[in-house]
Amino acid sequence: MKKTIKILPWNNMFLLDIPVIDIQHRKLFELINEFVYELTFDDVDDTESLLGLLDNLYEYCNYHFITEEKVWAQKNINKELIDEHHHEHNLLFGKVSQYKEKLATLETGFITSKYIYNEIIPFLVKWLSFHILEKDRFLAVIAKNLELKKEPDDAFQRAQKTLENKAFYLSLYVELYVSCFKSLAKISHLIENKGVIKEISNHKDDYFKHIINNAVDPIWTVNVIDYQLVEHNISLVKFCEEHLGSATSYIDYALRFKIYYEQLNNKEKNLIVDFYDDKIDRYLLISFSYLEKDQFFASDEICVFVRDVTDNKKNIEISNHLFFYDSLTNLPNRKFLLERLRLVYENSKISDKYSALIIFDIDNFHLINDKFGSATADDILFELRNRLLDLLKNLDNVARIGADSFSVLQIDISKDKNRALANTIELSEQINSILNIPFELKENRFRISISIGAILFNGKDNFDFMQLLGFGEAAQIHSKKEGLNRLNFYQHELQQIAINNLLIENELKFAIPNQLKIYYQVQHGPNNQNVGCEALIRWDHPTKGVISPDHFITIAEDCGLILSIGYWLFDQVFYQLSLWNKHPNPMYNVPVSLNLSVKQFNDPNLVSHLHDLLKKYQISASLITLEITETIMMENFECFKKIFKILKSFGYMLSLDDFGIGYSSLSVISEIDFDEIKIDKSFINNIVSSSKSQTIVKLIVALAEELSVRIVAEGVEDEKQYEILKSYGVGCFQGFLFSLPRPAEDFK
Repeated sequence: MKKTIKILPWNNMFLLDIPVIDIQHRKLFELINEFVYELTFDDVDDTESLLGLLDNLYEYCNYHFITEEKVWAQKNINKELIDEHHHEHNLLFGKVSQYKEKLATLETGFITSKYIYNEIIPFLVKWLSFHILEKDRFLAVIAKNLELKKEPDDAFQRAQKTLENKAFYLSLYVELYVSCFKSLAKISHLIENKGVIKEISNHKDDYFKHIINNAVDPIWTVNVIDYQLVEHNISLVKFCEEHLGSATSYIDYALRFKIYYEQLNNKEKNLIVDFYDDKIDRYLLISFSYLEKDQFFASDEICVFVRDVTDNKKNIEISNHLFFYDSLTNLPNRKFLLERLRLVYENSKISDKYSALIIFDIDNFHLINDKFGSATADDILFELRNRLLDLLKNLDNVARIGADSFSVLQIDISKDKNRALANTIELSEQINSILNIPFELKENRFRISISIGAILFNGKDNFDFMQLLGFGEAAQIHSKKEGLNRLNFYQHELQQIAINNLLIENELKFAIPNQLKIYYQVQHGPNNQNVGCEALIRWDHPTKGVISPDHFITIAEDCGLILSIGYWLFDQVFYQLSLWNKHPNPMYNVPVSLNLSVKQFNDPNLVSHLHDLLKKYQISASLITLEITETIMMENFECFKKIFKILKSFGYMLSLDDFGIGYSSLSVISEIDFDEIKIDKSFINNIVSSSKSQTIVKLIVALAEELSVRIVAEGVEDEKQYEILKSYGVGCFQGFLFSLPRPAEDFK
């Protein structure tokens, strides 16, 4: 057996559970320990021999790194991560090359020995330890999650989370060993040749006392028979004096850890304990090592290193609080909720009881934020938090998971599903009730409503706990779409809708701009002349054919793609207008209507973007009619007025779309200088048979005449509708009766 100095002892903490890598890592440990032994006790006196020892280590490292990178590739680790890992390996090679160059310039003896002990060995020990514990372990955890069929991003996040706390303690463990070894360097001035080192080994008592007494942390050894103190350093005495009030109490203090001494033996030689000492209110990281009898120790002993990590622990607690809690409300956040859901879901497999996740958000909360400012909005959110805690008591069961979104977790309600359902409905109603009470803030009084989604679950459900939050949010979104201030429970159909929407969203990302097409539908005047057209978007899907905007525009708004689609549409229409303007037939010189979504209208770059397009294509703003619905107009009316005033000053035509189905008042409409009102097609559909629709249309026409704006009837599909509308005084028509939407090349 080769002789070694265990300056870098192998420990199970270095295992990655990847056999080929673990075997090679252990071999690297042995090589470094052999390297130290040969330098210390063998006759290695010339530079060539020293370089030979380094070359052996270098060559095995190269072999190992090649093997390791192949393993990561086989385990489908992201190429960028493997490249980063390869860069780390190259850093080691670069450093070793520097050491070899330096050694070649030094004379053997004292200077060379000092350089090796001060620089080379501490670097090799620390680099390898940290590389395995942090870099290699990180990739190993990713690989394990990929084997469990996790998505790459999910595997990456899980790896980060797994190592967040462990890395701190593991690195401290290595640091203890490395700092202990660096103490050797303090006496390197005694080393003039290898003979001196051998002589030092004959004076081991003075040698080790020097090392131990110069360490900052408390260190001591006890015998393995009755655990009586054998050696200790001054730091242990100072530690006991500071925290126990007596310098002589160190003997008793060392005996406090008898329970851990008993766990060590010839097989289990290392133990690390994260220990809270309640008597002195300190957090300690303690390393226990079983030292076998050898040339340095007359009998088996246990060596103890103590690191006071109280300040580090408190910093970690602060960091964890910032990571898992919302800064405004001090409620748990989305990350905390996911961890809580995991535990509850796992426990429900044992209890067989139903739990419930309730998710709600405040309807149209952005209006309060826009009109009264973020400070007022924050005050409402904090008061909402207080009301929830008064109702629910337990802070851990409430979370803020979005800007105006919250969750409530009911745990172990009942084994009976109907009873659990009734209990969840009752709690949802209580939440709704306490939040419907007006919020009195300074001189203002606010009423809010909430849209609620909920899901019941237990351990028998055939889905992952990570899906629970998504299911609850799907139910909440469904409530909002049904008309606000509602409660919906998650159903499988909602999951299918969510999946279909996600598929459409992913395909839509690749549809811009290649698969999106613009169609134009003519607007006809009273004498059947062309008075304008509306630009309509269609999705020319490669396998599904032409898809109507009814099937993808809402999804585009929800996922944020609507801005990209909208600005692409603007660019194409402005370009087409520039071509039509050059056409010799004046019939092509007509305005084009464009629809604005709420997200486009709220985009601060809207006005400047439109202005840039006017300059780019050299067209008049009077050829563009911007259509907006009543609902969008009323979401933030004051802001709407300002933006429309700016757009009007540029010369754009303004149209109020889908008129009659929103909730705007006549006084509000009179404040906006519209050029056009479009009657919603729901009234056109029923105008032949419904006297109510006829009356409403007559009123809209009368209003338009009073305001001196053009009236457009959209969705006109048959002659009877056309004749009735014309008799009421409608002067502009749009619909299949006159023209189907057509691409620009077919537009005549």
